[in-house]
Order: sequence, then C-alpha cells, then structure tokens
Amino acid sequence: MKDFWQKQIEEKWKLCFLAPMDWYWDSAYRQTMKKVAPHIMCVTEFYSADWLVHSKLLADQVLPHNEIEEPLIVQIFWKDPENFAKAAKIIERYNIAWIDVNMWCPAKKVVKSWHWSGLIINEEVAYRIVDELNKATKLPISVKTRLGFEWDDNLIRFAKWLENAWASLLTVHGRTTKQAYSWFANLDPIYELKKHINIPLICNWDIQNYEDGMRKVRNLDWFMIWRASFWNPWCFMENSPYYPTLWEILEIMFFHATKLVETKWERKWSLEIRKHLVCYLKNFPWVKNYRKRLVTVESLKEVEDVINIIKNDFREFLWVITSEIIVI
Repeated sequence: MKDFWQKQIEEKWKLCFLAPMDWYWDSAYRQTMKKVAPHIMCVTEFYSADWLVHSKLLADQVLPHNEIEEPLIVQIFWKDPENFAKAAKIIERYNIAWIDVNMWCPAKKVVKSWHWSGLIINEEVAYRIVDELNKATKLPISVKTRLGFEWDDNLIRFAKWLENAWASLLTVHGRTTKQAYSWFANLDPIYELKKHINIPLICNWDIQNYEDGMRKVRNLDWFMIWRASFWNPWCFMENSPYYPTLWEILEIMFFHATKLVETKWERKWSLEIRKHLVCYLKNFPWVKNYRKRLVTVESLKEVEDVINIIKNDFREFLWVITSEIIVI
C-alpha cells in the first residue's frame, strides 16, 4: 500500500483533488462532487486524531463512506504523535486509501497551541508525527502544509524533514501561515521545491477550474481545487470552464439533498441542506424569490417541491447554459 502514489503516477498523468474543508466536505458533498466528476480524488473534512481515539461514536459517523468516494483520503490533525498513531489504527478499519496530516490551517487559536500550521516551526514534532504514523499503519502518509510560517525561506528544509520521516506525498498551499487566506497564492516556491524532493508534490489555492489547474501545475505532479469548488462540481470538468444548465444545477441539488438524507439523521440533514440549496443558486438574482422556502425545508419532499416550482417557473430556460441565464 505504501507504493500507492507511485502507481498513480504510472497510471495517470495529472490528478485533480477536492481539497479538504471543515464543516462542508462530508460524505454527501463528496458523493455530489464525484457524481459530476468521477475522475477526481477527495480529501475529507479534517478530524482531530484525539477525538477519533476517544470517541467511537465520532469515528462511526465520519469515517464510513460510499464506494463512489474511493479512493478516499482522511485528513487528521493534533500535536501528539502517539495519538496520531492510535488514530491511524482506527482509520485502517474503514477502507481508507491513505492518511493526510493537516499542517496547513492558519487559525490563530489553534496554531498557538502548536496544532495545524504551528507545526511548521516545530519541525521535530512534525517529523515524529509522520514517523509514528508510518510505524503504526501500512497506509501511505502524506502532509498538507504552507509555504512557511512568516516567510517561505524554510520550505525546502521543512519538506525534506517530512520526506525523511517517510511522508509519501506533500501538498503545499501557496501562502504562509501569517498570510492566512489573504493575498494571491505564490506558486513559484512550490515549483522550486519540486527540484529538491523525490516524493509527489501537489499545489493548492487560487485554482479556478481543471483547465486553470493544468496551466499552473507545470513541473508538479497534481493540483487541488478548494474555494472554486464550493457548490460547483463542474469546475472539475476536463473541458472547463464548463457552464451547467439550470436543469443540471437543480438535479445535482436534489442528488445532494438525497445523499444527506441517507448519511445523516433527519433534523441534522435538513439544517445542513438549507445552506447548500441557496448557494447552488447564488449566481441567479431571482433566487431571493425562493430563499424563504429554500432555507426552511424540513423534508426531502419539501426540497423536491421547491425544485419543481423553480423548474416550472423557468421551464423555458432549463436547458440554457448558466452564463446566459444569469442575467435573466
């Protein structure tokens, strides 16, 4: 299993990934993305290794997944190498392809306690985390990190530390921790890093669609799409930019709602689907006419009813591409 990435390199030229996102990228969301773009690879929301170790209920809720999501990457975070190792043993039970370590999130409160991208300036702990994971599991271990904490001058050194700990893949977000999500991503240090390491390297951030990713990947192995994928599985289409019809959007909305019903209890799914329904239609100025119904649905039947109302109201435009219908 440790040679998973080498096999991917041999079989496929450039892979595209759905980047991890907390509170959104649950099983239903990943299934929705894969329905439109089955060629992509998905990374889960990030889960605390400590929580997985101490809560069987959590593990049983977040690790089971549908076959359509495979091969599935689980991203975990924490700062205690021993708990990472224990979490790996739990993750192994759920047919997961590999484990990714979160060393990229910049949230100040968590970084101050040496979680997430705080590990960039705590190299020895970062090394031990990857090393302990490799000892604990046969699953491949990868890391997602940033250009650096304040500057990018330590990127190559840090990446080599991870490679020496037997990380089998590295993803780099094109900003430092201090930059968080501001400024434009800088991919140049990532292109330079590729010359100094021997493991696959993925770039992440400010990639708008598959075509844009193919332009930016250059000497790197693969790329991830994050913000551009919000309620837009069509950004992964190889013939991008792809503009779906209103019919396609409404159909994928209902598919997403259906998968949430299947994977979560009724009250929770109904609360979660509301934000998704509105956002799928965010580019349409007329969505305000349906907002109240969209944000108060409590059953799959209600979701179907409001979608059918929209279909009827816009029956003449259902098969018009969205780049033309937006102004209507």
